Amino acid sequence: MLSKLIFFFRVLITVLLALLFLCCASFPDSIIPPDPAAAYAEGFTIHFFHEKMWFWAMLLLELWVVLGPKRNRVWFCGVLPVFILALLAWPVLTANFPELTAATHSYQNGMLTEGLGIMAIYVAAASTVRLVLTRHLFPAPDTDGESSGEIEASVLDSLQPRTVEEIAADPQRPAPKFMFGEADMERVVGFRAVIHHYFRQKRVRLACLIILLLLGFGWVMLYPQPTEEQALQRDLQRMFDTRTLPGGHTLATPSAVHAAYRVMSYISRHEAFGGLSPQQAEQWLHLEQVPTAYRRQLRDERDINLPSVDSMFESRQRFLTVTDGRHWAVLYIRTNAEGDKINVAEVQDAGWNAVADEERRRFGMEFGRDRLR
Repeated sequence: MLSKLIFFFRVLITVLLALLFLCCASFPDSIIPPDPAAAYAEGFTIHFFHEKMWFWAMLLLELWVVLGPKRNRVWFCGVLPVFILALLAWPVLTANFPELTAATHSYQNGMLTEGLGIMAIYVAAASTVRLVLTRHLFPAPDTDGESSGEIEASVLDSLQPRTVEEIAADPQRPAPKFMFGEADMERVVGFRAVIHHYFRQKRVRLACLIILLLLGFGWVMLYPQPTEEQALQRDLQRMFDTRTLPGGHTLATPSAVHAAYRVMSYISRHEAFGGLSPQQAEQWLHLEQVPTAYRRQLRDERDINLPSVDSMFESRQRFLTVTDGRHWAVLYIRTNAEGDKINVAEVQDAGWNAVADEERRRFGMEFGRDRLR
C-alpha cells in the first residue's frame, strides 16, 4: 500500500512539473515579464532563466523522475497525459481563445503552439532514450535458467571426494534422460488456444491504438475553426466583457483586451472606418449595447500617455480605448478638416512587453525630432 501511495505521489508531482514545463515553453513572458532594467542589472537576477526557461523546467522534471524508483513508468504516467490533453485542447483554444495559442503581437513568443512543438520534441526524444537507447546500452542481466535434467547421486556424493586429476580422467557426466512417446494432444490444443488468444489480444490492442490515434489526429486537424468574419463577430462580443474592482471601477477582462486589439487590427487592415462618421463607427462597433458609464470610459478622447508611444508629435485622435489596467489596446483615427469623416484608423498597443514598449517609444521620439529639424 505504501509503495502505491509513493508511486501516486511521484506521478502527481511529475504531472505538475510537466505542466510547469509546458507553461514555461508557451508563456515565458507571463511568468517572468521582460524588464528594460534587466539589461543593466549587475550580478545574478531572475531574468537569467527567462531566455531558456523551458530548459530549466525540463531539467527539474528529469531530475525528479530520475531520483526515485520506477522511473520510466512515472515519466510516462506523468508527462504523456499532460501532452495529450494539451494537444487535444489546442484546436478548441484556437477557435475560442486564439491569444492562448498564437501571438497577438509580433514581439511575443509563439504561445501554446510553440510550447506544444517544444514539448513534442522533448517527448519524442525522451521516449526514444527510455525505450531504445537505455535498454540497448544497459540491458538487463541474463539469468541462467534452471536445469530440469536429473543428476546422478554418485556425482553429488560428498562421501566419495575426488581430486582434479580423477575428475579430469573420468568426468562422470550425468546421462541425459529423454521421454519419447505419443504427443499429448490435449496439451497441444490448449497451447495453441493460449497462443491464438495472445495474438488476438495483441491485434485488438494495436487496432484500438490506431483508432485512438486517428481520432486524435482528426480532432486536432478537423475541429471547426471560425472564418475571419466569424472571428470578428466573436471578438466584437467579447471585447466589451468587464470586471468590477473592489473600489467600483470597471475594467476590461484580459481576454477582452486581446479581442479588442484583434478588432482594431481588422479595422486598420481593411480600412473599415474609411469614409464613416464617428457616429457610424460607433454603430459599427455596436457601442449602443454597452452600458452608458463604461461607454464613456471607452470613448474618452483626452490625451493619454502610453509607455509604447510618445504622442507629442502626433495629430491623431483617440477614438476607442480598452484596458484591463495593465494591457492597453487603443484605436486612433485621423479625420478630414471638418472632422465629420474618418480617413485613417490606427491601432496602438502597450503593456504586454516593457522592453518592446521602451524600444518603440524611443524610436518614435527620435523619428519625431528628426521631422522637426
